[in-house]
Amino acid sequence: MKYKFDKRLLLAAGLVGVSGVASAQVANELASVLAEQPASSAAAAPTAQVQINATSFAQATAISGALGSRFFGFGAPGPVASLDSRGLAAGGAGRPFTVWGNLSNADTQQSYNAFANNIRNNSTVLNSVIGADYALSPDFVVGVSAALDRGNLNSQNITGGGARIESTTKGYVIAPYAAYQLNKQFAVDASVGIGQGRFYGANDVSAESDRWFGAANLTYNRWYGNVQFLGKLSYLHGEEKYGDNKKAGATDPGTGVKNKIDQTRLGIQAGYWLNGGFMPYVGVSYVNDMRRTNSAGLDDPIGRDAWVGTVGVNYFSLAKGVTAGIAYNQEESRSNQKYNNLMANVSIRF
Repeated sequence: MKYKFDKRLLLAAGLVGVSGVASAQVANELASVLAEQPASSAAAAPTAQVQINATSFAQATAISGALGSRFFGFGAPGPVASLDSRGLAAGGAGRPFTVWGNLSNADTQQSYNAFANNIRNNSTVLNSVIGADYALSPDFVVGVSAALDRGNLNSQNITGGGARIESTTKGYVIAPYAAYQLNKQFAVDASVGIGQGRFYGANDVSAESDRWFGAANLTYNRWYGNVQFLGKLSYLHGEEKYGDNKKAGATDPGTGVKNKIDQTRLGIQAGYWLNGGFMPYVGVSYVNDMRRTNSAGLDDPIGRDAWVGTVGVNYFSLAKGVTAGIAYNQEESRSNQKYNNLMANVSIRF
Protein backbone atom coordinates (compact mmCIF):
# COMPACT_ATOMS: atom_id res chain seq x y z
CA MET A 1 0.00 0.00 0.00
CA LYS A 2 1.21 3.50 -0.62
CA TYR A 3 0.66 6.95 0.80
CA LYS A 4 -0.17 10.21 -0.87
CA PHE A 5 1.24 13.38 0.75
CA ASP A 6 1.19 16.95 -0.56
CA LYS A 7 4.15 19.35 -0.50
CA ARG A 8 3.14 20.84 2.86
CA LEU A 9 3.34 17.43 4.50
CA LEU A 10 6.78 16.71 3.03
CA LEU A 11 7.98 20.15 4.17
CA ALA A 12 6.56 19.71 7.65
CA ALA A 13 8.12 16.27 8.05
CA GLY A 14 11.49 17.51 6.88
CA LEU A 15 11.48 20.45 9.26
CA VAL A 16 10.86 18.14 12.20
CA GLY A 17 14.23 16.54 11.56
CA VAL A 18 16.24 19.81 11.40
CA SER A 19 14.61 22.05 13.98
CA GLY A 20 14.07 20.91 17.55
CA VAL A 21 12.79 24.35 18.56
CA ALA A 22 9.96 24.28 16.02
CA SER A 23 9.07 20.61 16.47
CA ALA A 24 5.76 21.19 18.27
CA GLN A 25 4.63 23.77 15.76
CA VAL A 26 5.63 21.58 12.83
CA ALA A 27 3.87 18.60 14.37
CA ASN A 28 0.69 20.64 14.55
CA GLU A 29 1.12 21.56 10.88
CA LEU A 30 1.65 17.87 10.10
CA ALA A 31 -1.55 16.99 11.93
CA SER A 32 -3.38 19.80 10.16
CA VAL A 33 -2.27 18.55 6.76
CA LEU A 34 -3.33 15.00 7.61
CA ALA A 35 -6.69 16.26 8.81
CA GLU A 36 -7.30 18.08 5.54
CA GLN A 37 -6.34 15.07 3.41
CA PRO A 38 -8.91 12.29 3.87
CA ALA A 39 -7.87 10.65 0.62
CA SER A 40 -4.23 10.65 1.69
CA SER A 41 -4.58 9.97 5.41
CA ALA A 42 -7.53 7.64 5.80
CA ALA A 43 -7.83 6.26 2.28
CA ALA A 44 -4.21 5.94 1.18
CA ALA A 45 -2.36 5.40 4.44
CA PRO A 46 -2.25 2.01 6.22
CA THR A 47 -5.85 2.59 7.32
CA ALA A 48 -6.96 1.78 3.76
CA GLN A 49 -5.98 -1.85 4.36
CA VAL A 50 -8.08 -1.78 7.52
CA GLN A 51 -11.04 -0.27 5.70
CA ILE A 52 -11.15 -2.84 2.90
CA ASN A 53 -10.62 -5.77 5.27
CA ALA A 54 -13.35 -4.61 7.67
CA THR A 55 -15.93 -3.89 4.96
CA SER A 56 -15.62 -5.65 1.59
CA PHE A 57 -13.58 -8.60 2.81
CA ALA A 58 -15.76 -9.00 5.91
CA GLN A 59 -18.81 -9.28 3.65
CA ALA A 60 -17.09 -11.80 1.38
CA THR A 61 -16.14 -13.87 4.45
CA ALA A 62 -19.68 -13.71 5.80
CA ILE A 63 -21.09 -14.94 2.48
CA SER A 64 -18.72 -17.89 2.33
CA GLY A 65 -19.42 -18.74 5.96
CA ALA A 66 -23.18 -18.76 5.38
CA LEU A 67 -22.74 -21.04 2.37
CA GLY A 68 -20.48 -23.34 4.36
CA SER A 69 -23.17 -23.69 7.03
CA ARG A 70 -25.72 -24.42 4.32
CA PHE A 71 -23.66 -27.19 2.70
CA PHE A 72 -21.87 -28.65 5.71
CA GLY A 73 -23.36 -27.16 8.87
CA PHE A 74 -26.13 -29.67 9.32
CA GLY A 75 -23.76 -32.55 8.74
CA ALA A 76 -23.82 -33.80 12.30
CA PRO A 77 -22.37 -37.28 12.81
CA GLY A 78 -25.85 -38.89 12.75
CA PRO A 79 -27.11 -37.28 9.52
CA VAL A 80 -23.80 -37.87 7.80
CA ALA A 81 -23.97 -41.57 8.54
CA SER A 82 -27.54 -41.88 7.26
CA LEU A 83 -27.39 -39.70 4.15
CA ASP A 84 -25.05 -40.51 1.31
CA SER A 85 -26.49 -38.10 -1.26
CA ARG A 86 -24.69 -35.00 -2.39
CA GLY A 87 -26.17 -31.63 -1.49
CA LEU A 88 -26.88 -32.81 2.06
CA ALA A 89 -27.65 -29.32 3.31
CA ALA A 90 -28.42 -27.43 0.11
CA GLY A 91 -31.36 -29.54 -0.97
CA GLY A 92 -32.23 -31.18 2.31
CA ALA A 93 -35.76 -31.56 3.67
CA GLY A 94 -37.40 -29.56 0.88
CA ARG A 95 -36.10 -26.23 2.20
CA PRO A 96 -34.54 -24.43 -0.76
CA PHE A 97 -34.62 -20.88 0.73
CA THR A 98 -32.20 -19.50 3.30
CA VAL A 99 -32.06 -16.04 4.86
CA TRP A 100 -29.12 -15.07 7.01
CA GLY A 101 -27.41 -12.21 8.81
CA ASN A 102 -23.91 -11.43 10.04
CA LEU A 103 -22.66 -8.72 12.39
CA SER A 104 -18.93 -7.97 12.62
CA ASN A 105 -17.05 -5.47 14.81
CA ALA A 106 -13.36 -4.96 13.94
CA ASP A 107 -10.87 -3.07 16.15
CA THR A 108 -7.42 -2.14 14.81
CA GLN A 109 -4.44 -0.41 16.41
CA GLN A 110 -1.45 0.75 14.37
CA SER A 111 1.82 2.38 15.41
CA TYR A 112 4.48 3.22 12.81
CA ASN A 113 7.09 5.82 11.86
CA ALA A 114 6.54 8.22 8.96
CA PHE A 115 9.07 10.97 8.23
CA ALA A 116 10.63 10.72 11.72
CA ASN A 117 7.23 10.90 13.40
CA ASN A 118 5.51 8.14 15.34
CA ILE A 119 1.93 7.89 14.09
CA ARG A 120 -0.77 5.99 15.95
CA ASN A 121 -4.10 5.01 14.42
CA ASN A 122 -7.03 3.43 16.22
CA SER A 123 -10.12 2.38 14.31
CA THR A 124 -13.40 0.55 14.86
CA VAL A 125 -15.59 -0.63 11.99
CA LEU A 126 -19.06 -2.15 12.42
CA ASN A 127 -20.25 -4.14 9.40
CA SER A 128 -23.80 -5.54 9.10
CA VAL A 129 -24.66 -8.03 6.35
CA ILE A 130 -27.95 -9.65 5.37
CA GLY A 131 -28.37 -12.25 2.64
CA ALA A 132 -30.82 -14.61 0.99
CA ASP A 133 -30.21 -17.55 -1.33
CA TYR A 134 -32.02 -20.32 -3.16
CA ALA A 135 -31.00 -23.85 -4.11
CA LEU A 136 -31.55 -24.30 -7.85
CA SER A 137 -30.54 -27.92 -7.37
CA PRO A 138 -29.21 -30.01 -4.45
CA ASP A 139 -25.70 -28.93 -5.44
CA PHE A 140 -26.07 -25.35 -6.76
CA VAL A 141 -27.04 -22.24 -4.79
CA VAL A 142 -27.42 -18.61 -5.88
CA GLY A 143 -28.08 -15.58 -3.69
CA VAL A 144 -27.54 -11.90 -2.97
CA SER A 145 -26.36 -9.98 0.07
CA ALA A 146 -26.32 -6.35 1.21
CA ALA A 147 -23.97 -4.77 3.73
CA LEU A 148 -23.87 -1.46 5.65
CA ASP A 149 -20.77 -0.30 7.48
CA ARG A 150 -19.76 2.56 9.73
CA GLY A 151 -16.27 3.25 11.03
CA ASN A 152 -14.50 5.60 13.43
CA LEU A 153 -10.81 6.47 13.18
CA ASN A 154 -8.52 8.61 15.30
CA SER A 155 -4.93 9.39 14.32
CA GLN A 156 -2.25 11.06 16.42
CA ASN A 157 1.34 12.23 15.90
CA ILE A 158 2.91 11.01 19.15
CA THR A 159 6.35 12.46 18.42
CA GLY A 160 5.06 16.01 18.15
CA GLY A 161 2.45 15.69 20.87
CA GLY A 162 -0.27 16.50 18.35
CA ALA A 163 -3.97 16.34 19.07
CA ARG A 164 -6.02 13.37 17.93
CA ILE A 165 -7.61 13.72 14.51
CA GLU A 166 -11.08 12.19 14.44
CA SER A 167 -12.80 10.93 11.28
CA THR A 168 -15.69 8.66 10.30
CA THR A 169 -16.56 6.47 7.33
CA LYS A 170 -19.74 4.84 6.12
CA GLY A 171 -20.81 2.88 3.08
CA TYR A 172 -22.73 0.02 1.52
CA VAL A 173 -22.10 -2.92 -0.82
CA ILE A 174 -24.49 -5.16 -2.79
CA ALA A 175 -23.03 -8.58 -3.62
CA PRO A 176 -24.56 -11.48 -5.59
CA TYR A 177 -23.00 -14.89 -5.03
CA ALA A 178 -23.11 -18.52 -6.11
CA ALA A 179 -21.87 -21.85 -4.74
CA TYR A 180 -21.53 -25.41 -5.95
CA GLN A 181 -21.02 -28.53 -3.85
CA LEU A 182 -18.54 -30.74 -5.68
CA ASN A 183 -19.04 -33.75 -3.38
CA LYS A 184 -19.50 -34.52 0.32
CA GLN A 185 -16.08 -33.06 1.14
CA PHE A 186 -15.62 -30.07 -1.20
CA ALA A 187 -17.59 -26.98 -2.18
CA VAL A 188 -16.67 -23.83 -4.10
CA ASP A 189 -18.24 -20.37 -3.90
CA ALA A 190 -17.71 -16.97 -5.47
CA SER A 191 -19.08 -13.46 -4.88
CA VAL A 192 -18.77 -10.02 -6.46
CA GLY A 193 -19.77 -6.84 -4.66
CA ILE A 194 -20.13 -3.20 -5.70
CA GLY A 195 -21.01 -0.17 -3.61
CA GLN A 196 -20.10 3.30 -2.39
CA GLY A 197 -18.59 4.93 0.68
CA ARG A 198 -17.98 8.33 2.20
CA PHE A 199 -15.25 9.79 4.39
CA TYR A 200 -15.81 12.64 6.89
CA GLY A 201 -12.64 14.23 8.22
CA ALA A 202 -11.67 17.19 10.39
CA ASN A 203 -12.42 20.77 9.30
CA ASP A 204 -15.56 19.65 7.42
CA VAL A 205 -13.54 17.85 4.76
CA SER A 206 -15.21 14.91 3.01
CA ALA A 207 -14.60 12.52 0.11
CA GLU A 208 -16.77 10.00 -1.69
CA SER A 209 -15.60 6.59 -2.86
CA ASP A 210 -16.62 3.79 -5.20
CA ARG A 211 -15.76 0.30 -4.03
CA TRP A 212 -15.94 -3.25 -5.33
CA PHE A 213 -14.63 -6.69 -4.44
CA GLY A 214 -14.37 -10.18 -5.86
CA ALA A 215 -13.82 -13.38 -3.86
CA ALA A 216 -13.48 -17.10 -4.51
CA ASN A 217 -13.28 -19.91 -1.93
CA LEU A 218 -12.67 -23.65 -1.85
CA THR A 219 -14.01 -25.32 1.31
CA TYR A 220 -13.15 -28.80 2.61
CA ASN A 221 -15.26 -30.68 5.17
CA ARG A 222 -14.54 -33.98 6.96
CA TRP A 223 -16.08 -35.74 9.96
CA TYR A 224 -14.24 -38.16 12.25
CA GLY A 225 -16.79 -39.29 14.79
CA ASN A 226 -17.97 -36.18 16.61
CA VAL A 227 -15.09 -34.06 15.33
CA GLN A 228 -15.50 -31.90 12.25
CA PHE A 229 -12.51 -30.57 10.31
CA LEU A 230 -12.93 -27.66 7.92
CA GLY A 231 -10.33 -26.20 5.59
CA LYS A 232 -10.64 -23.15 3.37
CA LEU A 233 -8.51 -21.60 0.63
CA SER A 234 -9.55 -18.07 -0.36
CA TYR A 235 -8.61 -15.38 -2.84
CA LEU A 236 -9.94 -11.84 -2.37
CA HIS A 237 -9.55 -8.65 -4.39
CA GLY A 238 -10.79 -5.28 -3.15
CA GLU A 239 -10.70 -1.73 -4.52
CA GLU A 240 -11.72 1.70 -3.26
CA LYS A 241 -11.53 4.77 -5.48
CA TYR A 242 -11.80 8.08 -3.62
CA GLY A 243 -12.79 11.24 -5.43
CA ASP A 244 -11.20 14.62 -4.75
CA ASN A 245 -11.63 16.16 -1.31
CA LYS A 246 -14.51 18.54 -0.78
CA LYS A 247 -14.85 21.34 1.74
CA ALA A 248 -17.65 23.94 1.96
CA GLY A 249 -18.81 22.94 -1.50
CA ALA A 250 -15.37 23.43 -3.08
CA THR A 251 -13.33 20.61 -4.62
CA ASP A 252 -9.58 20.23 -4.08
CA PRO A 253 -8.27 18.88 -7.41
CA GLY A 254 -5.70 16.12 -7.42
CA THR A 255 -6.49 14.75 -3.94
CA GLY A 256 -8.32 11.60 -5.07
CA VAL A 257 -6.71 8.19 -4.69
CA LYS A 258 -7.35 4.56 -5.63
CA ASN A 259 -6.51 1.64 -3.34
CA LYS A 260 -6.20 -2.04 -4.29
CA ILE A 261 -5.61 -5.18 -2.24
CA ASP A 262 -5.08 -8.76 -3.44
CA GLN A 263 -5.16 -11.20 -0.54
CA THR A 264 -4.97 -14.98 -0.07
CA ARG A 265 -6.05 -16.92 3.00
CA LEU A 266 -5.50 -20.53 4.03
CA GLY A 267 -7.25 -21.75 7.16
CA ILE A 268 -8.13 -24.88 9.14
CA GLN A 269 -10.75 -25.35 11.83
CA ALA A 270 -11.68 -28.17 14.21
CA GLY A 271 -14.98 -28.44 16.06
CA TYR A 272 -16.56 -30.96 18.44
CA TRP A 273 -20.25 -31.85 18.15
CA LEU A 274 -22.08 -31.83 21.49
CA ASN A 275 -25.54 -33.12 22.32
CA GLY A 276 -28.12 -30.41 21.80
CA GLY A 277 -26.65 -29.10 18.57
CA PHE A 278 -23.77 -27.02 19.96
CA MET A 279 -20.29 -27.24 18.46
CA PRO A 280 -17.36 -25.27 19.94
CA TYR A 281 -14.39 -24.89 17.62
CA VAL A 282 -10.92 -23.41 17.20
CA GLY A 283 -9.10 -22.41 14.03
CA VAL A 284 -6.02 -20.77 12.59
CA SER A 285 -5.51 -19.01 9.26
CA TYR A 286 -2.57 -17.64 7.34
CA VAL A 287 -3.25 -14.33 5.56
CA ASN A 288 -1.00 -12.85 2.87
CA ASP A 289 -1.51 -9.47 1.20
CA MET A 290 0.06 -10.36 -2.11
CA ARG A 291 -0.35 -6.84 -3.43
CA ARG A 292 -1.35 -3.54 -1.82
CA THR A 293 -1.14 -0.46 -4.00
CA ASN A 294 -2.50 3.02 -4.29
CA SER A 295 -2.21 5.64 -6.96
CA ALA A 296 0.58 7.66 -5.30
CA GLY A 297 3.24 7.60 -2.59
CA LEU A 298 5.30 5.22 -0.45
CA ASP A 299 4.89 1.64 0.73
CA ASP A 300 3.01 1.24 3.98
CA PRO A 301 4.73 -0.20 7.09
CA ILE A 302 2.28 -2.69 8.58
CA GLY A 303 3.59 -5.96 7.12
CA ARG A 304 2.38 -8.21 4.34
CA ASP A 305 1.29 -11.38 6.17
CA ALA A 306 -0.23 -12.49 9.44
CA TRP A 307 -1.66 -15.39 11.43
CA VAL A 308 -5.27 -15.23 12.64
CA GLY A 309 -6.49 -17.34 15.56
CA THR A 310 -10.20 -18.10 15.99
CA VAL A 311 -12.34 -19.44 18.84
CA GLY A 312 -16.10 -19.79 18.59
CA VAL A 313 -19.22 -21.86 19.03
CA ASN A 314 -21.96 -22.78 16.55
CA TYR A 315 -25.49 -24.01 17.11
CA PHE A 316 -27.42 -26.20 14.67
CA SER A 317 -31.07 -27.26 14.74
CA LEU A 318 -31.89 -29.66 11.93
CA ALA A 319 -35.59 -29.76 12.86
CA LYS A 320 -36.01 -25.96 12.86
CA GLY A 321 -33.57 -25.23 10.05
CA VAL A 322 -31.66 -22.72 12.18
CA THR A 323 -27.94 -22.16 12.54
CA ALA A 324 -26.24 -19.52 14.67
CA GLY A 325 -22.78 -18.77 15.94
CA ILE A 326 -20.38 -16.36 17.55
CA ALA A 327 -16.60 -16.16 17.03
CA TYR A 328 -13.62 -14.10 18.11
CA ASN A 329 -10.66 -13.60 15.74
CA GLN A 330 -7.27 -12.12 16.60
CA GLU A 331 -4.51 -11.29 14.13
CA GLU A 332 -0.86 -11.61 15.09
CA SER A 333 2.61 -11.09 13.57
CA ARG A 334 2.06 -7.95 11.48
CA SER A 335 4.95 -5.64 12.22
CA ASN A 336 3.05 -2.50 13.26
CA GLN A 337 -0.58 -3.54 13.62
CA LYS A 338 -2.88 -5.33 16.08
CA TYR A 339 -6.31 -6.48 14.95
CA ASN A 340 -9.23 -8.31 16.53
CA ASN A 341 -12.76 -9.05 15.41
CA LEU A 342 -15.96 -10.20 17.11
CA MET A 343 -18.56 -11.74 14.82
CA ALA A 344 -22.06 -13.19 15.23
CA ASN A 345 -24.27 -14.87 12.62
CA VAL A 346 -27.65 -16.54 12.21
CA SER A 347 -29.40 -18.26 9.29
CA ILE A 348 -32.87 -19.72 8.81
CA ARG A 349 -33.83 -22.21 6.12
CA PHE A 350 -37.42 -22.58 4.92
